[in-house]
Amino acid sequence: DTAMRVTLDVLSALEPRTADASANLLALWGALNFEAAYTAARAGEEGHAWRYWDRADRVAQRLPEDFFQTQTSFSRAIMGAHAVTIAVELQKPGEAVRQAGRFDPARIPSRPRRARHLIEVARGHYGKGDNEAAVVTLRQAYDSAPETIRFNGYARQITLALLGGRAVRKDVHDLALKVGLAS
Repeated sequence: DTAMRVTLDVLSALEPRTADASANLLALWGALNFEAAYTAARAGEEGHAWRYWDRADRVAQRLPEDFFQTQTSFSRAIMGAHAVTIAVELQKPGEAVRQAGRFDPARIPSRPRRARHLIEVARGHYGKGDNEAAVVTLRQAYDSAPETIRFNGYARQITLALLGGRAVRKDVHDLALKVGLAS
């Protein structure tokens, strides 16, 4: 509740300045709209989550096509990744995978941010019970930014769960080695 209240207060304070705002200020405002979506999704408030995602997407469409704000990763390109995150947090793995299919992760210029997105996609696959796709996607995340996957709790949790399965496949063991979860 506090996180949402603070986010909405800042959004309200910034909104009057967005009519003729610079791309940087618009991106900050868009990122805050996404944070409101993320907070609502974590609280299980699906309608609010998608409403704030829609607002963030409208802000992103006002930005130049190639604009990418380094601090927040906010841009037109990131909105597909944000849709995956919202669906995963709403515990809708099928929707997360569907959203992921509509978005090319190569559009994300930041390799660590791309890896975070791929971890979210892996969460969707894992949530659907598609362990093979989860492993493949985690490997892609590792290839994009090894440090990101090594220290991401969700990636480690999925890898450990797959490592602890009855029939541990070689690719799961290799991933666990790379992430530092097996020897």
